Amino acid sequence: MIRLVRARLPRALLLGVALAGCGGGTKAAVGPDADAATVNDDAADADAAPDTAAVDAADAYEAPPPPQPYPRPTYVHLSETGIFDDVAAKHVSPDLLAFEPTHKLWSDAATKRRWVRLPPGTQIDTSDMDHWVFPVGTKFFKEFSLGGVLLETRLIERYGTGPEDYWFGAFVWNADGTDAVFAADGQNDINGTMHDAPKQKDCGLCHRGDVGRVLGLSAIQMSRTTTPPAMPELVAMGLLSHPPDDPHGYPAPGDAATSAALGYLHANCGHCHNENGAAWPDTQMVLRLVVADRDAATSGVEQSIVGKNITYWRGGAITLRVDPGAPEMSGVFVRMSARGNMDQMPPLATEIVDPTGLDLVHQWIAGLTP
Repeated sequence: MIRLVRARLPRALLLGVALAGCGGGTKAAVGPDADAATVNDDAADADAAPDTAAVDAADAYEAPPPPQPYPRPTYVHLSETGIFDDVAAKHVSPDLLAFEPTHKLWSDAATKRRWVRLPPGTQIDTSDMDHWVFPVGTKFFKEFSLGGVLLETRLIERYGTGPEDYWFGAFVWNADGTDAVFAADGQNDINGTMHDAPKQKDCGLCHRGDVGRVLGLSAIQMSRTTTPPAMPELVAMGLLSHPPDDPHGYPAPGDAATSAALGYLHANCGHCHNENGAAWPDTQMVLRLVVADRDAATSGVEQSIVGKNITYWRGGAITLRVDPGAPEMSGVFVRMSARGNMDQMPPLATEIVDPTGLDLVHQWIAGLTP
């Protein structure tokens, strides 16, 4: 179990007691030698008082004070950020929570691992389900590797309450893998690969597309009907201020092919192509799903691109963003297929076409009725 609260009684334990009383399937411990069935029967027959040990433990819990803003970090090495409790062994600190988005951002075939650390006793503000806001002191880590070789680890840290009070940066691993160094100007072709770490000043180009500045941990990205589940776990841990009504959250709409394609566009294009994104002034094109999109045909994404004229890019004979039934005549598909020139999309952080993502979008467009 992930330790989320450092206190006399962690929130995870309190939550387990609460679930036991609400039919959540979690049983409160009654001692290593006790017969739980006998204890429950005796309690019912004797009209016994509540479990005073559990009550006393709950009463003894004291939530930490809310996090306060602090100075902008001045990290030099990844080992300073608190990601590891044993740097030499690269053992991730036990208070980090690993997570996996439903729809993956293509990173030129790099393997990625992701973690978040929330300050003890805090929750994610999900009052606007489309824009999760994380408390001051939250840290997000994303590790990139290829063939088992560590390349870089990125950090997003919220250190204040202002809209610009976020620290973004990439730490590039040294050749012997003992630590990673903050690369303010980025670095190309890390450790002999094609992988590039971004410049710190460029991080906002993508992350400004959401007011919470975080893209991979969101309502859409934590929603799925496949295993392992994500949204139900966050709800059970008490991490969401306003849990969704549906335990599975808000999966991308449509049949399997449509859902996969719209989810892919959401993860790889939607952070720039939305009303808050960097591409909005040029294109006014929507590629980001919202929780209200329960029908693919009426979703903001399909309404914005299917059968709609291209307004910015000059594609010659290609005039539509998505030409139903004709992927090769669809601007979205063609630009996804390009690399190494001004046509390529995304324009940053990729040098290799994603064959899987391209196939998902191709299948979806081919299946649309002309």
